[in-house]
Amino acid sequence: MIKAICFDVDGTLIDTSEYIYQSFEHSLELHNYPIIEREEMRQMMGQTLQDCYRAFTEIQDVTDLMDAHREFQLDNSDLAAPFPNTLKTLARLRNKGIAIAAITSRARASAIETLEYLEVYPLIDYFVGLEDVSYAKPDPEGIIKALNSLGIHPADSVMVGDSPVDVEAGKNAKTRTIGVTYG
Repeated sequence: MIKAICFDVDGTLIDTSEYIYQSFEHSLELHNYPIIEREEMRQMMGQTLQDCYRAFTEIQDVTDLMDAHREFQLDNSDLAAPFPNTLKTLARLRNKGIAIAAITSRARASAIETLEYLEVYPLIDYFVGLEDVSYAKPDPEGIIKALNSLGIHPADSVMVGDSPVDVEAGKNAKTRTIGVTYG
């Protein structure tokens, strides 16, 4: 029996494609790097911000780029939107007694601000952001942390996400996994 569902945030619960693309474009332009084609950005989705910027710029210290990215996101939550029926689905799951966790590789403040703005956050029982773990997905740490806090065994849970790292993280945590393709 399913007692908990762990959701990835970006591309799974909420449509953040334009939000993410514009964040990358803003940061790269601000720091005088060439703008990367969106297809290349799309292929990196699900990776940590640090890994993305290192791949886009071929430099190691990408702190300034990441800071600009996160600042842009904090000021532009209106570029994100919940996918159709997200709020209704989460409410139904919770009404059936299924715990909801959100596991993201995005910075905690930015992700929570966006989820609050979109009225999704109140439907989440446990949240794990990048700063809450030592290792990002596909490491299972975030999922295990959420399930332990909720008191639910991995065999009684599902990980849902739109990228290979989400599915790998679920498998590594020994949950069932669902990969979505709409994100």
